[in-house]
Amino acid sequence: MADAWYVIRAALRDTWSDLLTTGLCNLLWVVGNLLLVTGPPATLALFYVANRLAHGELTDPGDFLRAWRRYFGVGWRWGLVNGVMLFLLVGDVILTGRLGQSATARLAQGFFLAGLAAWLLVQLYALPFLFEQETPSVRLALRNGAVMLGTNAPFSVVLGVLLVLILLAGTVFFFVAFAAGGVFLALVGNHAVLNRLAVYREREA
Repeated sequence: MADAWYVIRAALRDTWSDLLTTGLCNLLWVVGNLLLVTGPPATLALFYVANRLAHGELTDPGDFLRAWRRYFGVGWRWGLVNGVMLFLLVGDVILTGRLGQSATARLAQGFFLAGLAAWLLVQLYALPFLFEQETPSVRLALRNGAVMLGTNAPFSVVLGVLLVLILLAGTVFFFVAFAAGGVFLALVGNHAVLNRLAVYREREA
């Protein structure tokens, strides 16, 4: 609980410490997703900027644009995998919801909802891993994200609950969520990965 709350506070701190940079990068990310074709690379660029901020490095919107171009191919490799999985999981949730209100139908829908939540948490870890690896491999990042989720289940559950509560509160303040919601999530993911890696290194030492 304490580590998850530390991650949230660190992400909030970095979001507001340089609101001009984070706000502009978040706006570029929104525009990139509205254009669809540039959505996945824009998401990687946002996580790249968040990774620099989480490491305490100076960054600016120019870093976002450079990362957008640099990781365009990697972004689409991730985007295709993520899109297929989301299509399957969301489709299963909808289909099982139409089976009726029987216990079996509800159990099946709950299973796929849990799978969808787990997949989203894996993405929260996998994207930061792309920038912690020597080579930005989507397959390795997804594997590392899944391993991190599996070995840090209590931390991940608490972090997920805190994120949901904050995002729900953010809907009340729409303009705040619009201006910084994406970069905040990217910072949460990067700080979570750095926090878990630090804990792992301490245990190894």
